[in-house]
Amino acid sequence: MSRPTVLITGAARRIGRATALAFAKKGCNLVLHYNQSEAEATKLADELNQLNDTASITVQADLNAESAASQLVDKTLNHFNRLDHLVNNASVFYPTPLIHTPVENLSAFLTTNLFAPVRLINQAATAIKTNKGSIVNLIDIYADAGLADHSFYVAAKSALKTITHACAQRFAPDIRVNGVSPGAILWPDIPVEQAKKKAIINHSALKTLGHPENIAETIVYLCLNAHYTTGSIIRVDGGRRDYL
Repeated sequence: MSRPTVLITGAARRIGRATALAFAKKGCNLVLHYNQSEAEATKLADELNQLNDTASITVQADLNAESAASQLVDKTLNHFNRLDHLVNNASVFYPTPLIHTPVENLSAFLTTNLFAPVRLINQAATAIKTNKGSIVNLIDIYADAGLADHSFYVAAKSALKTITHACAQRFAPDIRVNGVSPGAILWPDIPVEQAKKKAIINHSALKTLGHPENIAETIVYLCLNAHYTTGSIIRVDGGRRDYL
């Protein structure tokens, strides 16, 4: 129980899953949040518990609920009696063309992609401060430039980027707060045309699609090794600078 404890939202699949595995290999205990992916979360917890005697638990919560943050933090502390690192990974992503999408739809993106991370940060700060821990928020490279067909998603991620900088100042020197902005790591669950996939890859310097493990290793670095880094947003995008 004296090992670092990491709470990861949206941990059952994709980047969240890879991140949990990466922390487990470092000997950390894991709290795996999920909303609807119970089977995947349970399977992952079983897998993690076989690695380095890692202890992991799953916690279901709908991040749209205001009570979710306190629920997640309370269950973490009740089980492990500590919380060292928070990874705000869960997000909502689907097309919202600006001209054709009702502005009311913005609330869904703000709730999950912005309000939930902020609530969790505020709820977890006291526990994280005790162990001089850290917080990592998952941003997006498009938070720097916008993306017309995903305008509401990008708006929420841009706000989260700003919050990340503000939290780094607010919680220093006791808590480090950083962000990771993925590029083309995994194709979304919604269909993407082959021509568009090829164009995206060709606009990266490394000319290849990234892997969830590339994001996971950066998150682990920021939490466990980057002791003099706070307020930074690290782009993990294969050199995708010309992405407009």
